[in-house]
Amino acid sequence: MTAKVSEIKSVTESAEVFGGIDRSNGTPLGYWQELVGMDFTAYPALRTCKPFSYKELPDGITGYMFKNGKIVYTKADGIYIDGKKTGVELSAGEKRLVGMGAYILVLPDEALVNTADDPISVTFPTKHRLDGSLFEYNQNQTRPSVSIFKRLYIDVAKDSAELSYYNEGDQVRIAYSYNGKKKYLTAKIKSISEESYTGSGCVSVNLDTSLYNDTHYFYTEGRRMESFRVVCIKNAVISRLLPAMDFVVEHNNRLWGCSSENHEIYCSKLGSAVEWGNYDGISTDAWAATVGSDGDFTGACVYADSVLFFKENCVHIVYGTKASNFTVSTIRLRGVQKESDGSLCISGGLLYYKAPEGVFCFNGSAAQRIDSKLGGDIAETAVMTADGRYIVMAASDGIVYFYDKRYSAWYERKLDNVRSAHEVNGRLYAVTKDGNGKMNLVRLVGTEDDFKMQSENSFEAVSGNIGRGKVYNIYKKLRAYMVRGGENKYTDISVYVSSDGGEWKKVFGSDGAECGSEEIITAPMIPLRCRTLKIKISGKVSNEAYLVLYGIYLDSEKGSEIGG
Repeated sequence: MTAKVSEIKSVTESAEVFGGIDRSNGTPLGYWQELVGMDFTAYPALRTCKPFSYKELPDGITGYMFKNGKIVYTKADGIYIDGKKTGVELSAGEKRLVGMGAYILVLPDEALVNTADDPISVTFPTKHRLDGSLFEYNQNQTRPSVSIFKRLYIDVAKDSAELSYYNEGDQVRIAYSYNGKKKYLTAKIKSISEESYTGSGCVSVNLDTSLYNDTHYFYTEGRRMESFRVVCIKNAVISRLLPAMDFVVEHNNRLWGCSSENHEIYCSKLGSAVEWGNYDGISTDAWAATVGSDGDFTGACVYADSVLFFKENCVHIVYGTKASNFTVSTIRLRGVQKESDGSLCISGGLLYYKAPEGVFCFNGSAAQRIDSKLGGDIAETAVMTADGRYIVMAASDGIVYFYDKRYSAWYERKLDNVRSAHEVNGRLYAVTKDGNGKMNLVRLVGTEDDFKMQSENSFEAVSGNIGRGKVYNIYKKLRAYMVRGGENKYTDISVYVSSDGGEWKKVFGSDGAECGSEEIITAPMIPLRCRTLKIKISGKVSNEAYLVLYGIYLDSEKGSEIGG
């Protein structure tokens, strides 16, 4: 056999069309293990993102929502709508604001704001409490056939100003103490009147007991008794019913909520944000249902004309148009991650959310994961928002993931302390809050004219392992064609290479000088003999400066081989 020397061939690998993050094994040239601060607005090239634009929000905000394209927020001294202060004293702590038509319900204060009034009015409809004595009277005279007396009522002072807030048919909550324990009853007011049994100077609020078939059952004590008994409990309190709910949303002129503690789903009376226990057998009734699934509720939203209540391993979907035909359907799937309830968002008719492992998409019957290109699981909690093109997820570790649906591509940016994310009039925003309580409204995609702009944006693009599957290559030259632009602004650019997983070696660096006209730069490279090579392009751009990456060209040749 005669030995021969193989011909040495030069090869140029190139990429002129760039995709997003792809952390799969064997990332091709043009895709990236890391892509931070560069997007696809100049596709097929990559372009650096503009620095985030932001607007400082007032100090002392305790809760907020967006209504009619404007931010509505609460502070200790009132509620601010379109910059207008509505003076009302609220309790300390964070608030939840839920809108329903012209009304905004502020929780946990249970304040109801009517934005249609001029000036804007605020009431506390569930806070009008009646103090009195709770009586329960059961007597079965000739058990089991005749004359069963059953009364449940509260005597309250007839001159109480709070009486005017209660009417026949109202569903109320009665709080009382018995045998040293705090207890509650839910009942409907049957009548408010003076009776033969009413105490002096009082009026009796008579409660309907017809829903209970067992006439020997004492509601106050929670047990059955065979003998005659009269119970009198002092210091009972009547209040309107508003369940303690983990999540609340609006749909079809009702508020909907859920309680992990009670394993229940609720909706308010039609057209009312504060009536939750009206069961009169009519179309405007409130409604409640118990669910049998394990675990806590993790989020709620409206999707496809239904209300969805998520847990981590299922979703309960409420269908129907009125209390008489509301039904609950349960689908087993990977649901919303606990503390990621702010991730539910809709784009293109599909529902997206953060599950314990990553980003999922739900079509009404099944859910599937969409973030496989990002590599492993994303354990951090997150908030999300979306428009027709972008799905944006801000994770608790400061990484903001952007999914550009137009090119099915992912990229990342850095933004710390994101509390929530919102789509407002077709634009995407985040609300941030730092450790000192300072809050900002940040435009996530594009810039806002009347917003301030951050001074600079950092960017980084790291390739996968180029040359995988080859024995050895000699890499001779790296050409990265980039255009820098922006009058009197600066771009700071560095290019690095790493061979066989070794340390990064700088092959090009700018000094951050101002860029006048557009220019093209290249990055020469000392020849490297290695199995694989990685490329990193990183730097910073200021204000309106930009960098566009049009192409990467990598020249290499095989080493000589002795063969037969």
